[in-house]
Amino acid sequence: MMRICHLLLLLLVACWSACARPAEPPMDALSLADGEDASAWRVWEATIQPDATHARSGRALRFHVDVNHETGEVGHPIGWPRTNTPVAEDLRDWTQWDFVDFWVYADSSRESLPPAALGFIVRSPNKENSFSVNLEGLRKGEWAHYRFPTANLPNPGDCTGVQFFITEANYAHGDVVDFWIDDLVLLRYAEPTVISADALSRLHYADAPVLRVQVELTGLEEGETAEVLTRLVRGNATLCEGSARLGPGLHTIPLEFSEAPAGAYELQTQISGSERVVTAPVRVLSSPWEAQ
Repeated sequence: MMRICHLLLLLLVACWSACARPAEPPMDALSLADGEDASAWRVWEATIQPDATHARSGRALRFHVDVNHETGEVGHPIGWPRTNTPVAEDLRDWTQWDFVDFWVYADSSRESLPPAALGFIVRSPNKENSFSVNLEGLRKGEWAHYRFPTANLPNPGDCTGVQFFITEANYAHGDVVDFWIDDLVLLRYAEPTVISADALSRLHYADAPVLRVQVELTGLEEGETAEVLTRLVRGNATLCEGSARLGPGLHTIPLEFSEAPAGAYELQTQISGSERVVTAPVRVLSSPWEAQ
């Protein structure tokens, strides 16, 4: 019975992990590619051109590949058709941006796309510091949205180019595949923004004196700070609350905690003066047996 209760508790916590997400705050955008002009893009075993067949507005860049396992580069007849474009020298420092973001529409002569249908690379002068990823979730006849935090790039301070590619080994000889690449931009939050806020432990014992809240903040220039408010509530009652003036990055706010009835509570975090609230669940336990 205790094992069943423990499993139910884990399932409940897992369901809570889908925290309520507020509306996305305003963002600044910097375009890295224009769907109206493909002249800066180079191609190997493929073509790329502006095309309005599938575009979120205007035209998108259509990356077209006729898969051929018999031709290709010397030594690699089954190769990597690709297209890339350099990033202007004055735009290569992405440390002041939060995300690289784009949309892809896919179509093919195949009934469905392979799991690793398309790859994406952010190039750096040193190849080992380039960022490379397979774009999961692409489906034939659908748009897919991709957003990668620049903080996850090995060298966000020197991004020299972007590239899209396929691995022909994932396709059959004679396959035809098209990808429409649209709205390739850098994004950053235009105002102080709480990216995430959560209790370091979502299971909190009622007699523990401090609830520690981890907050990630962005949308600030270096040296700037913003007042962050956080509180633990149940219904209309506030159990504990606190505030801190923080700069960009990851921080921990300690909330002084007084004993409270066991049960489910909500952690609420926001920038002072903002209506945008980030929420996360916290369960207060009266004894260790409740967590078994």
